[in-house]
Amino acid sequence: MFWALAVGLLINFLPILLPFLRALPVSFLGWALPLIACAAYFLLRPRRFAFPLLIWLPWFLWLFIYLLLAEADNAFQRTVMMLTPLLMGVVFSTITMTEERWQLCRRWLYIFVGIYLAASILSWGSGAAGVITASLLACWLAANYGFYRRPRDLVLWGLMALVPVISVTRMGILAVGITLPTTLAPLPRLRRVWLVVAMLLTGLAVFQMPSVQEKMFLSGQGTLEQAFESGAAMLTGADRVDSNFRTNARAAMARELRSRVQQAYWFGHGANAVEEVTVRYFNGLTHPHNDWLRLQHDYGTLGMWLFAFTLLAQAAHAWRVSRRLQGEAKVMMVAAVSAFLPMVMFMLTDNVILYVAWFGNLHFAMLGLAYSAMRTQKRQAAFAGAPATR
Repeated sequence: MFWALAVGLLINFLPILLPFLRALPVSFLGWALPLIACAAYFLLRPRRFAFPLLIWLPWFLWLFIYLLLAEADNAFQRTVMMLTPLLMGVVFSTITMTEERWQLCRRWLYIFVGIYLAASILSWGSGAAGVITASLLACWLAANYGFYRRPRDLVLWGLMALVPVISVTRMGILAVGITLPTTLAPLPRLRRVWLVVAMLLTGLAVFQMPSVQEKMFLSGQGTLEQAFESGAAMLTGADRVDSNFRTNARAAMARELRSRVQQAYWFGHGANAVEEVTVRYFNGLTHPHNDWLRLQHDYGTLGMWLFAFTLLAQAAHAWRVSRRLQGEAKVMMVAAVSAFLPMVMFMLTDNVILYVAWFGNLHFAMLGLAYSAMRTQKRQAAFAGAPATR
């Protein structure tokens, strides 16, 4: 299964590094190939899995019912894409992880970090979707630094944090930048405080950069107060967005969708109903660039909160398991749990729940591998405690 996930990720990033590949119509394989490979693997070789699928059962049933009642175009594809990471978690949790396989995972992730950084820096940016991947890789590098204190991981994390800056993605700069000071890996308290101070000072410096000022403000300059107030108003759909603040139509989109939310507040308009609205009113856009608003519009306020509580339950469960893990499995689980924070942040301004090839597949594969290690540890402990036999 590793190869399918690896190829799916490389399909997204090699065209950034090799421009002649951009004309090939293969981007859909980034999520479809791992989906098909994992489904075939699980069906042909069914085995017990360690991933806590029961946590996700209410959300799965909610999506399934809405899919049966769906009238909007592309509802089936969008539903499958949202569920693909769950399949990744289930299938990867069936793999028996040996020390050699953990080392292979580590080596492969470092290689992918190198490819990602090369593609992003040589092309001077990775795009908004690519920055979402940067947040996940940054969580893994931060966890490695927290557990092993290797300068290499800190340097690589710094380069990863540079990607959203050169890509000039506003939420990306914040979401990737906080992954080190907020990592759940062990860090001395004083060092974590210094990291927070360093991130704040660096953030202020980045905010004053001409490229960031031009991206945020129509006049090319503005204040932090304008940015915070207008950013919050943009996300809530309020009318008080500063006329100087660049919203890229997000404020108008939020107002339109929130007005429609009131028409079907509790249960929403149906699976992928939001696409018809964005395509009609916002120059053919197929996504609202706000996953929370998408969920509330399509699946209702009840569905949105069901998803939120499911995420919280998954993160809490994985954190509890991480405290019993050892070695590379512990690092992987802590990185995956830490990644839920940038995920929910990106959901405010992007489409991370559908960009599974950029985030969800790798994220849940990491969870699945760590859960598999927990099962292996239990087996070893049971074997060690069993009476000797002749």
